[in-house]
Amino acid sequence: MSGLPRPITTSRYGDHPKLLGPDNGLAGVFAFFESQGHSDPAGAWQALTSTWNWAAPLVTAVPRAGFPGPVARPAPGGFRLSGLWRPPSDHGTGPWLALPLAPVRSGGPDLFVVASKVVPAAVEDGGTRSVFRLEDVYVPAGFVTHSAGVPLRAGDAAFLWTAVAALALGAARRMTDVLAAPATDGPARAQRQGPVSSTAVAAELAAVLHDERLSLAASLHGAPSARQGLPASDEERLAAHVGRAGSAVHHVVAAAYEQTSASGGSTGRHLLVNLIEDCSPILQQARYATELLLPHDKTSSQEG
Repeated sequence: MSGLPRPITTSRYGDHPKLLGPDNGLAGVFAFFESQGHSDPAGAWQALTSTWNWAAPLVTAVPRAGFPGPVARPAPGGFRLSGLWRPPSDHGTGPWLALPLAPVRSGGPDLFVVASKVVPAAVEDGGTRSVFRLEDVYVPAGFVTHSAGVPLRAGDAAFLWTAVAALALGAARRMTDVLAAPATDGPARAQRQGPVSSTAVAAELAAVLHDERLSLAASLHGAPSARQGLPASDEERLAAHVGRAGSAVHHVVAAAYEQTSASGGSTGRHLLVNLIEDCSPILQQARYATELLLPHDKTSSQEG
């Protein structure tokens, strides 16, 4: 890590080091977050969303005043969101809408992103302004962030893509480490593993991740920071590369889980299942990161 650029933020979360941001070169961002995703996926995701409000460039609704504020109840892999919001005047300019809680809760996630298509038509509220209501709408944890974080800009999309792809690759690398760990229940487990051992499968999956990691790192070599700006063609290529990395990670995770389920071994299975649950927000975000924040030129055209 000694060759990485100096972190620019002053925020800390738990024992995590200061986070890199959109003013750092993308190669350094990638190396930093891949390492963090490998060492502590859940903590790294919490640190990212607590430090940087990635939903800031999205169109945001306003909680309906004068009534009990919107609420979010924890649910497996995410939250159930209910409440009344006033649609922004420019609602409909994009496929995603950010919905804040009110009043803002200190410390907890309080900004939820949903697909615009799930938002019902607004109705007149007392003949003045229109409102819409959501009732127990499921929002995956990867679509939740903190409004208290430093707002990212539309032009910072490349930073978010790079950080999320790196976290996903690092988290998946940790999963292959767990899969490759020696059996804890002796010969009986070896007999259940079948023709292909978990260690062999882990090695194959680790090789896939290694190739994807090297490929993405090579594409970012010498790239400027998101704030310095990438040419439109380079940003488009990065978005495509991040999408491929996300697909590779999902393949690795599915294959690792399938192998663990087939080979038995309750201790190893529980370790991997717990790890997948910890990583679920990263995996959810990795699948949609380039859709949530579009390349800068596309975002600008939509906002205009």
